[in-house]
Amino acid sequence: MKFSFKIGSIWGIPIELHLTFLLLIVAIFALSLLSNLNFYFFFIIIALFVFVVFHELAHSLVARRYNIKVRKIVLYPIGGVSEIEDLPNNPAQEWRMALSGPLTSLVLGAIILAIGIAISPQLIPTALTFTITGNILIDLAILNILLGLFNLIPAFPMDGGRVLRAVLAQHMKYASATRLAVIIGRVLGIGMVIIGFIFPGYFLLIIIGLFVYLGANQEGQQTKLASQLATIRIKDAMQPDITMIDSTQPLTEAIEHMNKNGYHNALVQKNGALIGIVTQSEILKIPNQQRDLLHIEQIPLLYIVLFEDQSILEADKIRLKEQIDLLPVVQKENPTQIIGTLTTKNIAHAYEKTQNP
Repeated sequence: MKFSFKIGSIWGIPIELHLTFLLLIVAIFALSLLSNLNFYFFFIIIALFVFVVFHELAHSLVARRYNIKVRKIVLYPIGGVSEIEDLPNNPAQEWRMALSGPLTSLVLGAIILAIGIAISPQLIPTALTFTITGNILIDLAILNILLGLFNLIPAFPMDGGRVLRAVLAQHMKYASATRLAVIIGRVLGIGMVIIGFIFPGYFLLIIIGLFVYLGANQEGQQTKLASQLATIRIKDAMQPDITMIDSTQPLTEAIEHMNKNGYHNALVQKNGALIGIVTQSEILKIPNQQRDLLHIEQIPLLYIVLFEDQSILEADKIRLKEQIDLLPVVQKENPTQIIGTLTTKNIAHAYEKTQNP
């Protein structure tokens, strides 16, 4: 089930709103009606997530600079997430990507604060205590500054945790840097929870601490899983079954072939040699009445191949990037000669093996 829906796009990057965020908005609006909570606070919450979009766009634009594709930005009640294809291998690129979000928030906050103070100089003491002032510019500035500072906490899943991991990775192995950053995140999370229990006035720290602890754990598990998948070769997970369709077949037969085999793409051969992959999405671009008239070779085909000595981790990255669920495994000496196929089920089975060896 999809729990987020698209609300627009900026610079070609889809922006999606998670269902839980919508529920939060409804809840705050209801509280505004049923209690003394005024609509100013409701507006501030909405404005906060507008600035979260700017924060996430900064990450996305830096990622694009390094030729990393950004799939989308999803807004959650706890903030935003930029979904990118893959983390950069270069630690310097990773910390720049991670740091761009908090820096954007801090710069926006500083600019808005300067404008607010210029208009209302008497609010300087209140602004410096980071409390709600009732002045829209000052309050929006404070929100941005707090958003930037919060994300600089050196613990996953905050940006500060990724900056820490990238800095450590410049001096040690990536996996070791992640483990150390995860440990630091767990310690900080536990520390926040303890402080929240000891000092009731800081009860919110309990929620933040749990969020930090769970985020650090999740990052650690994902890194461990990726390390394990990197050790599994495609030859140990692929299947020998090879079914291809001829390039001269009409598009309607390609659709039937995909439906019969349960995949959204099919391998295409000509004179016994692999010439590419046809995808359902490409065929659906063609009007129904033309699909009987056009042959497979007349539409764009993907040419992606795997080699048996590659890792499952590499294959999964390719699968996610190209959004296909059936990949050909070929001979290195003769890339048109298929020796097996790798499917989403094969990759899922490899994941299960790492969980239950």
